[in-house]
Amino acid sequence: MKKTLTVNLGGTVFSIDDDAYRLLDNYLINLKHHFRKEAGADEIVDDIERRISELFTERLATGLKVITITEVEDVIRRMGNPDEMDGNESASYGEKAEAAPHGQTIHRRLFRNPDDKILGGVVSGISAYFNWDVTLLRLLLLVILVCGYGTLVPVYIICWLLIPEARTAAEKLSMRGEAITMENIGKTVTDGFERMANGVNDYVQSGKPRTFIQKFCDSVVKVVGLFLKALLFAFAIICSPLLLVFCVVFVALLIAAVAVAVGGGAALFSLFPMMDIVLPASPLAAIVMYIAGILLVSIPLASLVWAIGCWVFNWHPMPTGLKWTLLILWVISVAVFANCYHLQGGHFPEWLHLAQLSC
Repeated sequence: MKKTLTVNLGGTVFSIDDDAYRLLDNYLINLKHHFRKEAGADEIVDDIERRISELFTERLATGLKVITITEVEDVIRRMGNPDEMDGNESASYGEKAEAAPHGQTIHRRLFRNPDDKILGGVVSGISAYFNWDVTLLRLLLLVILVCGYGTLVPVYIICWLLIPEARTAAEKLSMRGEAITMENIGKTVTDGFERMANGVNDYVQSGKPRTFIQKFCDSVVKVVGLFLKALLFAFAIICSPLLLVFCVVFVALLIAAVAVAVGGGAALFSLFPMMDIVLPASPLAAIVMYIAGILLVSIPLASLVWAIGCWVFNWHPMPTGLKWTLLILWVISVAVFANCYHLQGGHFPEWLHLAQLSC
């Protein structure tokens, strides 16, 4: 019979037996001692704890109820032991392992890259995911944008809103397809402090030989980025009062919809004699169409303003649940608006009819 303890690791509560707890506690103490002189030592240990928590959660998903010493030993083997690094004088801290530890499979994950971003870090994240040159990809997208393919703008905005940002060291390593080990997490965190000290662009391009053409392309991308940032900031200023107007109109339309549903269109027309200009044959359908139209426009605008606020004013990111809720609500608004528009006698563009016939 063994004593079982409850521990909070990386924000998740686990049941762990006494032997495993002692080994894990000793491991974390050694980690703190190993990184005590590094910039961001506390953040390094916190990121490692979160990674250990993820590994424990994976084991519990297989039906395991209590973390045992076997699981802790496996985690230490995968993450790396600070005692071994301290004892190996020939190994310099910060050298990233090229191969994953035994038994660990590296899966790349798509994130927005906060360490090398012009707007939202979408292009940089895609470049890291596919291991492409970020400057060349940015220039390619810029050429496509200049040539008139305006669909790139909404696609970028959608990716900005839906793709999560790589915030922890483990997420940044997953984005680049590198092994999530103690050593790599420590290097990633300390590199982050170097970026804050020396500037992001200087750091990202440091240690990478750049030709004259590459340096020229970097400068072009930087200038275009500054121009786009100024445009986005002006756009956010313009849209903020517009969203307030949308909110007032939305509430008024909801009240009108309730009035029509309860008292019929005649009650609404008696209160507002000129309403027949705005609400033709079917008042309720028209009001619903207007509500859907407001949601159709205001949801993307509000999401974009929020994203710009996160970028400019360091607002908290939009919760994932709220993102998907707004996306589903927007899709429903598209369907409702199209249906009500058709019922009111509106005609869709000719190209849309041709697309429907071709399908």
